[in-house]
Amino acid sequence: MEKKKKIFYLDFIRVISMIMIVTYHFYVHFAENNITGFKIFSNGKWGMIGVTLFFMISGASLMYNYGEKLDLKKYAKKRFLGIYPMFWIAYTLVFIYIFYGCKGIIWDLPTYKLGISLLAMDGYLSPYTQTFYLIGEWFLGCIVFIYILFPILRKIVNKYPKTFIGVYTIINFALLIFYRNGVMPINKNLIICTYSFVLGMYVIKYIKQFKLWQTIVTLILAIIAYLIPNSSSSLNKTVLIANFMGYNLFIVLGYIGEKIENINIQKIFNIIGKYSYAIFLVHHYIIMKIESTFTNKTLRISETICLYITCWIVIGICAKILYVLNKNIQNLFKIEQKRTTKSRIIRK
Repeated sequence: MEKKKKIFYLDFIRVISMIMIVTYHFYVHFAENNITGFKIFSNGKWGMIGVTLFFMISGASLMYNYGEKLDLKKYAKKRFLGIYPMFWIAYTLVFIYIFYGCKGIIWDLPTYKLGISLLAMDGYLSPYTQTFYLIGEWFLGCIVFIYILFPILRKIVNKYPKTFIGVYTIINFALLIFYRNGVMPINKNLIICTYSFVLGMYVIKYIKQFKLWQTIVTLILAIIAYLIPNSSSSLNKTVLIANFMGYNLFIVLGYIGEKIENINIQKIFNIIGKYSYAIFLVHHYIIMKIESTFTNKTLRISETICLYITCWIVIGICAKILYVLNKNIQNLFKIEQKRTTKSRIIRK
């Protein structure tokens, strides 16, 4: 498959969603460590908005690359290599670090449950069973399921675009309004998450360029949704508002991204976007470890900012190391594979 030209606004939105999610987790751990300090935001909406944007970017990116033609074997291989090797490397390093620090394995769980971690499903399936969950986010396991579904979704979107989005929209909002939470919270429901992914597919398929009127309308809708009071007693309402804001902010951010033409600014976002997966994998654990050293502290604004920057510096360094390590290991396997293939040809 011929490599297509990159769309900058996808990297722009990817970086924005990543910043939202990392910042949300930065403040989430204030409460558990009894840290008080200046907060930019602390409610769950913004974290959920970041996740919604992430799913939409994923859908848009895959539809852009595979909307016209899909080689199932190449697609599966690329998705596998894009997710699992880096995850396994990061997981192994953190596992060894904890084992050495605690002088033993801290979980009293059956060994077979490590298989859930090998599949990167430990975060997503943790509501159902105890796992060896260490790194990554719940949405990593969810996106793996969605990647498996993508070839089917692609066919349906291409063949029945109007019917599918109409029916799916009704199902999505019916669940958000009427579903009563079971073991899996509504914000992690596969149908709800896949809807965001599908919306991203439709955006890339039908919107070739964001128009000003679209941006104004969606911005107004996002502001109206934001002004609706949050309800701590209703997760459904919070998720409904957050997801709706995410759907609309995708258009707003896409429009802004299209207007950024400065090559240097684009380069910065492209570079950060390149490391986004590595950042998603390591950021949560790093934030927990760093903030645990500030237990019961009251931080001034300047100290909160310093702690925030410190977390980002450590996250950035670890993500860079992980990215390079993963790239070098995969390159070694490729070289070895080429040598093996060459040897077989010579023998024949």
